[in-house]
This record gives sequence, C-alpha cells and structure tokens, in this order.
Amino acid sequence: MRRVLSALQHRTREFDAHPFYEFLRDGSVPARQRLAFAPALAHFVMTFADVYHSVLREEPAKDRFQELVNAHTHEDGGHWKWFLADLSKLDLDPPTSFTDALRFLWSDATEKTRMLSYRICRLGLGADSLRRLLLVQCIEATGTVTLRNVVPVATELAQATGLKLVYFGAHHASSEADHTMEKEDAKGILADVAVDASASQDLLSLVDETFAAFSAAAGEMLAFARSRPPS
Repeated sequence: MRRVLSALQHRTREFDAHPFYEFLRDGSVPARQRLAFAPALAHFVMTFADVYHSVLREEPAKDRFQELVNAHTHEDGGHWKWFLADLSKLDLDPPTSFTDALRFLWSDATEKTRMLSYRICRLGLGADSLRRLLLVQCIEATGTVTLRNVVPVATELAQATGLKLVYFGAHHASSEADHTMEKEDAKGILADVAVDASASQDLLSLVDETFAAFSAAAGEMLAFARSRPPS
C-alpha cells in the first residue's frame, strides 16, 4: 500500500498544478469571476451526499477500514447545505423554472462534472472496505487541493465586500482538519497494509481513474468560469 499512497501523493501534486488552480491563484482576475464556476459544481456537490450516504457507507461496519469510511461519510455528508448558502451569497441563485434548472444541470457545460459523480459511484458500489477507504482518500486529496486554492479567493472577496463564504471559505477548510480521517491517521493505517501485486495494480488503477475524473471536471470548471462575464 505504500506504493499506492506514493502514487496518490504524486497525482495530488499534479492536480494542484492543473490550469484551473492556476486560474484561482491569478490575482489579476476579479474574485467573483474566479468563483463563477460554482453553479457548474452543483451536480457533484449534491450527488456527493448520496455517494456518502448510500454508496460508501455500510452499517454496521465489518472492519476498521469501513469504520473510518462511515465516520467520514457522517462528517462530510451535510456540506451541500454550505454550498447552497454560498450560491445565494454570490448572487448565483437566480430565479429559474424547474425545467431550466434541469437543462442546466444536464447540459453539455456540466457533462464532465456529472461523469465525475457517476465514476465515483461506479468505483464505490460493491467495493470492499479497503477500496472504499482509498477512494475516500483520493476524494479528500482533491478536496484539500481545491480548498487550499479557493479559500484565499473567498477571503479576498470577504475583505472587499464583507461576504463570508462557508463552503468555499475557511470554515470548510478548518472543519476538514477536525475529521476522524485526520485524527485517526487513515493514511498511516493504509500504509501498514500488505497487498499482493495484482491488488496493488488494481488500487493504483483506482487512484488514476479517480484523479483523471477530477482533472476532467476541473477543466470544465475553468471553462465555465472563463465564460462568465467579468464582475
């Protein structure tokens, strides 16, 4: 598993260098425009709650891996409420018909983000607890990269306008540090697990597929933000 975790760290560093995060770090672009990707993230955020509740959680847990997954799904499963609140604060919650909302969520502009949701479901459904824990570690790694890059933008906006974001702000980032995954050192637990060559290759493929899906979605977020008029 040390080889697998090394690959996860490598893919995390690559992910942080994605052009989307370079865009978020570009102080020459107004903060509101850098955050204009938020509506395109909706399908993933809302599906995420279902993934944690209905795909990755298994109660009662059969082993320590599943116990960690379950604890994490309970801690992270309600973050969609913060996301909806931030959309309103950012004036990205315009009145719209139900059918228009559906057209947007299932439009070409958000296809890769929908595929991200579906691929995570495919990887998690029926997986054993070790694969589920590794999948959560991949999701958390991408989330950490996103928060590390988006929180300064939210802070910049708060200083300029007084708007304090939660999902995209420091509160979300600080809450992650208090999660069971961090306190129980899930990576340390995984590092001590021995797997054979076949299982190792399968887990490496899981890491690669998960990061590929997140990278594709990040590209879509970048295109969406750039297509919005400057504000």
